Amino acid sequence: MGGSESAAFSLQDVRNWNAALKEKRPKMVALFVGGTSGIGEHAAKRLASAIKLPTIYIIGRSQTARNAVIEDLDRINANGSYMFKHCDISDLGSVDTLCKEIAAQEAAVDLLFLTAGALGFGKQDTKAGIDLNHMLRYYSRMRFVHNLIPLLENSEDARVVSVFGAGKEGPIEEDNLDLKKKFSFSASNSYPATMTSVLFEVLAAKHPTISFIHEFPGFVATPLLKHALGSVTGSIMSLFMKPMMMTGSESGEWSVFLSTSSSFPSKGRSASKENFSRKESRIARSSTGRVGDGVYLLNYNGKDVTKQSLMEQLRVAGFPLIVEKHTLETYRVILS
Repeated sequence: MGGSESAAFSLQDVRNWNAALKEKRPKMVALFVGGTSGIGEHAAKRLASAIKLPTIYIIGRSQTARNAVIEDLDRINANGSYMFKHCDISDLGSVDTLCKEIAAQEAAVDLLFLTAGALGFGKQDTKAGIDLNHMLRYYSRMRFVHNLIPLLENSEDARVVSVFGAGKEGPIEEDNLDLKKKFSFSASNSYPATMTSVLFEVLAAKHPTISFIHEFPGFVATPLLKHALGSVTGSIMSLFMKPMMMTGSESGEWSVFLSTSSSFPSKGRSASKENFSRKESRIARSSTGRVGDGVYLLNYNGKDVTKQSLMEQLRVAGFPLIVEKHTLETYRVILS
C-alpha cells in the first residue's frame, strides 16, 4: 500500500496493525483526558490490551468511574501501570497544576488523547465567562497540548489526537472566537472544530516531531445522550440510533490505530525513517494538501475529511496566527 491515499482504512487493516503493536511498540506513555467514560475509556482499554508495557493516565472528575476504569485496565493487562488523576478540566489553573504533576513523573509522553466535552444544547458559562463546552472542547484541550509539548517532544514518536469535529469546520469571526459576542448551538460546534484544525496546522509546523490528528468519531454507543438528555429520553434516543452506531469496543480499535499508525507521521518524520515497512505504511495526506505534513483531519476510519477550500480561505485570511494569538491571550487573561 505504498504512496499516499485519502481513502478509508478497513477494520481488518486496523486489527492487523493493532495485533502487531506488542512487538512494534512494546512501551508507551499515554494520557487520556476525559477517559472515565465513552470513547476515551474504550480507547484506553484497547491500548492497554495492544501494548506490552503501557503507562496510562486517566484524567477526569468522576471518582466513581475512577476505580472501575483502573480495575478494568489492570485486568486487561496486569503488566501495565495505570493512574487516575482527578482534574476539573474546565478550570485552566487545575489543568496547569496537573500537567506539572505529569512532568514531575514522566520524562516523555507518547500520546495525548483528548475527548473531554459533553452534548450541550444551551450556553452554560464557566467562571471564566466562556461556555462550558467551548472551554472543554477547545481551550482546556489546547492548554493540555501547550503544557505537554516539551514531554511530547521528548518522545521518539509523539501524537496528539483530539476527538471532536474534523470535517465539521465552518467560517469563523475574529471578534467572536470565544463565543461571547454571539452564541448558538451551531457555532458551539463549528467554532471549536475550526479553531482546533487551524491551530493544529500552526502547532504541526512549529513542532515537527509531533503528529496532530483532529478526528470525527462517528456515532458511537456511549453514555453521552443519557448525560445530555436524561436517563429516559437519552435511552430512547440511544435505542433509536443504535442501528447507526458502532460499539464502544470497535471505536476503541479505531482509536488505537489512529493513535499509533505510521500512516499519520509527524512533519519531520519522513517515511524513510519509519520503523515499519512501506507495505504497511500508507502515508496519509495532511490538511495542508501535502503528504505526511504532520496534521490530519480524519473520519474515525482514517479517511481525510479536510475541507480544502475552507481551510485555504482561513489561511489566506490569516486565521492560523489569529487563532493562536487569541488562544494564548485568553490563557493569559484567565490565568492572571
